[in-house]
Amino acid sequence: MPPALLCLLLPLLAAAQTTQSTGTLQGTVRDRTGATIPHATLTARNQDTAAERRATTGADGLFTFRGLLPGAYQLTVAAPGFATLQTTPFPLSVGQIIQRDLELAPAGLTETLEVNETPEAIDPAASSASVALGNERIEEAPARSRNYLNFVLAAPAVAPSAGSSSQRTMTGTRSPLGDSGFTSGGIRARNNAILIDGTDNRDETTGGNRVAIGLEMVQEFRVATAAFGAELGGAAGGLLNMVTRSGVDIWHGDLTFFAQNEITNAQRAEVAAASRPRFRRYQPGVSANGPLRPHRTFIAGAVEYESESAEEWSNIAAPVAALLPNLYRGLYPTSTRGTELSLKLNHQIGEHDTFAARYAFSRGRTRGEVQGPDNFADRSAQGNSLTRDHALVSNWLRVLSPTTVNDLRLQIAERRAELTPNGAGPAVEVPGVVTYGAFPRLDADRTERHYQLIENLNAALGTHRLSAGLDAHWVTLDASLRHRYAGIFVFPSLTHLLAGRPDLYLQAFGNPATTLTTLPLGLWLQDRWQLHPRLLLEIGARFDRQRMPAGLSPSSNNLAPRLGLAWRPTAARPLVLRAGFGLFYDRYPLAWLNEALQKNGVQGFEQYGAGPDAIRAWQLPRSAPVPGLPRLTYSTATHFPSTYSRKWSTGFEYGFSSHTSLSVEANLIRGLHLPRTRLYQLEQTGRSQYAGLAATLNRRISKELSYLATYNWGRTYDDGSDFDEQPSNPANIRQDWALSRQHQAHRLALSSLFELPWLIENLTLAPIFTLGSSRPLNALLTTDPARTGAYPLVARPPGVPRNPSFGPKTASLDLRVMKTIPLLDQRAVLQFGVESFNLTNHTNAERLSPFAGLPSYGAILESLPARQVQFMIQFEY
Repeated sequence: MPPALLCLLLPLLAAAQTTQSTGTLQGTVRDRTGATIPHATLTARNQDTAAERRATTGADGLFTFRGLLPGAYQLTVAAPGFATLQTTPFPLSVGQIIQRDLELAPAGLTETLEVNETPEAIDPAASSASVALGNERIEEAPARSRNYLNFVLAAPAVAPSAGSSSQRTMTGTRSPLGDSGFTSGGIRARNNAILIDGTDNRDETTGGNRVAIGLEMVQEFRVATAAFGAELGGAAGGLLNMVTRSGVDIWHGDLTFFAQNEITNAQRAEVAAASRPRFRRYQPGVSANGPLRPHRTFIAGAVEYESESAEEWSNIAAPVAALLPNLYRGLYPTSTRGTELSLKLNHQIGEHDTFAARYAFSRGRTRGEVQGPDNFADRSAQGNSLTRDHALVSNWLRVLSPTTVNDLRLQIAERRAELTPNGAGPAVEVPGVVTYGAFPRLDADRTERHYQLIENLNAALGTHRLSAGLDAHWVTLDASLRHRYAGIFVFPSLTHLLAGRPDLYLQAFGNPATTLTTLPLGLWLQDRWQLHPRLLLEIGARFDRQRMPAGLSPSSNNLAPRLGLAWRPTAARPLVLRAGFGLFYDRYPLAWLNEALQKNGVQGFEQYGAGPDAIRAWQLPRSAPVPGLPRLTYSTATHFPSTYSRKWSTGFEYGFSSHTSLSVEANLIRGLHLPRTRLYQLEQTGRSQYAGLAATLNRRISKELSYLATYNWGRTYDDGSDFDEQPSNPANIRQDWALSRQHQAHRLALSSLFELPWLIENLTLAPIFTLGSSRPLNALLTTDPARTGAYPLVARPPGVPRNPSFGPKTASLDLRVMKTIPLLDQRAVLQFGVESFNLTNHTNAERLSPFAGLPSYGAILESLPARQVQFMIQFEY
């Protein structure tokens, strides 16, 4: 075997991001004259597990606790000749570095001094901004599918990825090339880092998410657009770092049940059915966590099931259906079934050693509604999916000395994904009118296996906080991606289809089975240097190299410098200024690489015919190559560098009070060597550029009120928004430089949580409001006049630039209203309520028809769900 909101709404916690799933507590101990106190003893106690860690101040009075699990901590400080000091418990978040400067009083004035002040709302020990979202506030916020990824879009500087399927299910897949669902800094949504418990959870084939984790097992997660720790690598986009819940010293758990019915739901705008489409959804769950051995061994577990029975709309226009009687127009049944299971064991071996192990399993089956073409689609052009994920992750954290911590993580994981089309035969497409038959990417099955080892050594040397490590991630893919093997015929118009005169023909032949093996390797060295009590400098470097499948050149020269700065001008004012720069190298999507290995001329090939050749192919059987047509093969470019991004950021954070802060950050991010296909050659020549500003106003929970408001302004340009978007003119890629499909100039997200004791006792309201400006829409021809072989089609009318138009704006209001009833002398509660998604029933387009010159140009192919109402009941103890 290879080597192995915020809280929805919790405060904005700006912090350096790492691959770790822990936090850091550091500071200085002084006397009342301001002199530092050496050799003071500090104890950090976790309030949930009673686990304790000890540290000693150095000659300069500095102390550091590295590798602390997220949670609430109390500090106790003792030194000869001084009164013992205790702080009130305060929260420590994943990836966060908290600075606590403590002052001891002389002995005799008091025996024990308790420090009750609330930590500042700002974080002066961070060179970049990010957002942490904690468990309880997420649980009390509206979530359509109970998937924590629903809350990512509450973070600053992110937007929904263009055309991606929304997170409508917890485990199901609704897109054959599903990505992470969000774009960060204009980088493609396939290029984000998705970490769970410090290990990678990205689907290497498509760039999406792998194993599903239910809300009950989410301790918290953090989202960052630009983070400059050298520990972060393997992704050019944003970072999503999630930590699962650990057991606590008292037993806690809940029983949940969520339900929907079409009676209370509205109908999507593009559905023209006379009757309301069926929609029945049920989602029960149970969780428990507590001690197996008090103060030492803890367990946490959750299982959740989802069942959805619905109807989807075959959105063919009535006149078209009349001319093509074999097609289906109207409602047809669909369903989703999913199961998510997570178990986590934590054991405190001793004061210096902690062990954790987590097993997660998820299974999702979607029938009938996996998205096919970006066109009006017959039922036959949609598909079905089945995904099964297993992940076993272990972590050994050892405190080698009061200043040195070693963190070792291992992961073994497997993903199996199957896609089957609703229909059979070749895909027949009349752009802007109809597509029917087996859509090309909806016939596939694959098994992806992951073996990952992460070693991270952290040491504190005076004012330096050093980190050095290695990340080795072995991935194998056994696949049969039968892309284009059933054939594709493109007819420029309905008249051409009725006459049997296709203009384009594509089909692959040969053995579709492939086996790929790749090994991304990362090495890093990082120094967080406290140049002054109010000035932090981050200096680091990371080297990434990916061992490629046989026949492909490996990436090289991937040395990524990182630099970050955090400066607090004065100790009196709660203001911190930040700046940073870094390079971030990425990995190659295996679905894209597979084409060069599968259709290499030996194992398989592809045929392309236009005009008379396409008509001749239409008249012949599909089981054999068309005589006289060339056999085309895919290859990789001679120069095949790794994708990377270049990020600059600068900003500030200001604390209005101990609970409320304002953060503003400007980002300039360039994506370089992005993957694309041009004339049957895979190459790394794509580019993107993002310039944006993100402002975040945050109030952490206080007096039963918290809120998070983010506003993003930005402009994203690129010359290809995904790896299958070929250039319109292969000889001049510069003609495609334009606003990206990922561009959204303005985005506002408001989320809040508050109780109304003055109206109805124990009544909680949790609204989430999002408003987004319109996004670019391309203008395409209905064929390929230049005969480039590009599919999906990319040819535009003469003189028309790429993405020249805009679609409609988006707006949505989600709201949960929940009543809590205390039970069993306040030891348990019963909660019930109702939540609505898209309460105002605004039509939010997800995909629009891009074919210019037709009446259907800009029409909705698919919209996000109309108003839905969900009922919930929960018993928590």
